[in-house]
Amino acid sequence: MDYRALRERPRQFLALTSLHVAEFDDLLTAFAPAWERHHRWHTLAGKRRQFPAHRERPTAVLAGSDVKLFFLLTYLKSNALQEHQAASFGV
Repeated sequence: MDYRALRERPRQFLALTSLHVAEFDDLLTAFAPAWERHHRWHTLAGKRRQFPAHRERPTAVLAGSDVKLFFLLTYLKSNALQEHQAASFGV
């Protein structure tokens, strides 16, 4: 799924996330710093890192806090199988 393209189609964006684009942007202002703060000191498995992660890897499939939030919202809204979600986002 192409998050940036879907932002240009508000009805489809709303159907996938239950949020209008403006509401998503408001939520993103709280989500982005919280995600970056948590991810800096914890792995995706939830284990504490010995040293902080300084930046996102350039090979990240879900690059950017906005794409991560979109991924989470679509997963929670549709309750899709993990395989379906992975295939939709190229993970």
